[in-house]
Amino acid sequence: MNLDTLLERIGLHDEAIKIVRNYPMSECEYKELRKLFRTNTGLLIHKISARHDFRQCFLYLYCRLAVEAYEQYRLKNIEDEVYFDTFRDITIWCENCFRYFGEYGINEYRWLVNHAKLGIFRLGRLQFQPVCLDEKIYCQDHCIESGELVLNVHIPQGQPLDEKQCDCSFEKAEAFFRGAGTAFVCHSWLLYPGLKDILPEDSNIIRFQNRFHIYKTDDNSRQGEDRIFGGLKDSPELYPEVTTLQKRAKEYLISGKKIGMGSGIIFSKF
Repeated sequence: MNLDTLLERIGLHDEAIKIVRNYPMSECEYKELRKLFRTNTGLLIHKISARHDFRQCFLYLYCRLAVEAYEQYRLKNIEDEVYFDTFRDITIWCENCFRYFGEYGINEYRWLVNHAKLGIFRLGRLQFQPVCLDEKIYCQDHCIESGELVLNVHIPQGQPLDEKQCDCSFEKAEAFFRGAGTAFVCHSWLLYPGLKDILPEDSNIIRFQNRFHIYKTDDNSRQGEDRIFGGLKDSPELYPEVTTLQKRAKEYLISGKKIGMGSGIIFSKF
């Protein structure tokens, strides 16, 4: 794997590609940062985030680290499709950076640590991340103890949440992780029960939500507003109404209700 192939296959914007190719970092400095990434990620993030061009630096660094991760994918016999799909998150967050800050780079630099350390994989429509629970979960007469291994489910933006594609992703995860984990868990605005007051029963979002047993909600989270409207406003009256979801969500918020976050679980077949 080389850098040019990666940049092409993950579909990075031409302007972002120029940043990566022309970023002024010596090989010596890169090797120092790579070593720090492996030994003290927190210190690395602190060091880079202090730079005036930290978003561009993180973009360059994660692209280089992604190239190096390819060898680990090969050693684990993980398909190229999974590799490129997983690291396409760099493109997603780079485009979000441009949308929010007007420049190509990476602002979600803590999130992409997971990808570079082979801690998360995209299998079709969904991403899966093995984690140890930090709390005990009681749900549907089941109990999963704190510390047990589960698979966190993440939903990358940019594509419809097609039901059949999600079915396929869960099936792939069952095979890919080969018995690692006792359940699927998900923490997302897409699992907030109040969405059933906004969306029809046959919507992709509600169908996805219905896969899970919702065991906890957070009414104060504004992740949903951020995702639906592309940014947060002080008053719901200021939100755009371009899509049907935006219009219905805006009316819902103006009425005094909230779009929070839900935590759900699927007891898998592992």
